Amino acid sequence: MTVTTTASCQVQKDKDKNTTIDKPKTFRQLFWDSLPKPIGYVNDYENIYSDREEEILDSLIKVFENKTTIQIAVITIDTSMTTKDSLDALTLHFGNTWGVGQKGKNNGVTIGISRGYRRMRIQNGYGIEKILTDEETKQIIDTVFIPSFRDAKYFDGTFHGIVELMNILGQRYK
Repeated sequence: MTVTTTASCQVQKDKDKNTTIDKPKTFRQLFWDSLPKPIGYVNDYENIYSDREEEILDSLIKVFENKTTIQIAVITIDTSMTTKDSLDALTLHFGNTWGVGQKGKNNGVTIGISRGYRRMRIQNGYGIEKILTDEETKQIIDTVFIPSFRDAKYFDGTFHGIVELMNILGQRYK
């Protein structure tokens, strides 16, 4: 005997008020309105990195910031946190809310990665946009991050992508 069940928590009727509540939408709005505080430079909400991999990335970024003052944040974003269409906006929201980059220099880079949506976004602060174009950023995503991501090697892609960003920014930033 085979029993098949289908469950959905997408929409629930509130019997007392006769209204419809969209739980994912409500959760996403609450998440947007009250982002968690960052824990270091790497915040892995999708659990795609091991603890050791997070430490390596965090250390790499910290050394770079100490050398250049450029701040980089890496955030992996679970599909429960946003829609596919809002991933770019959430990445920017993280950067702005957390204050990635130094005030007055706007020298922050926020990297949002969603394995679930198979997308990523790099948001450059205004100070970074002057030395690293959107086209160059896209090229780094396409040629360094994505090839490893396609092979489910998220740490490798992130590590090498950050190193490439650091190489370019380190040479150009003053």
